[in-house]
Amino acid sequence: MTAPFNVSSIKSIGADLMGLDHGPETTSKFDKIISNAKTIVWNGPMGVFEIDEFAKGSLGLLSSVC
Repeated sequence: MTAPFNVSSIKSIGADLMGLDHGPETTSKFDKIISNAKTIVWNGPMGVFEIDEFAKGSLGLLSSVC
């Protein structure tokens, strides 16, 4: 399955759109936090993981953890 997507700031998501994942800037911010963490509790994916276009945020965080 493929879906149209774009990367934008949360402030620019229109009422007719949905935020289904976080983008590279947010992944980078989380990476800095994760790098200092001693314990991580993971409660599932950050986006609609089942659709490849919206799994990148979760995969980025997984990369930070591993």
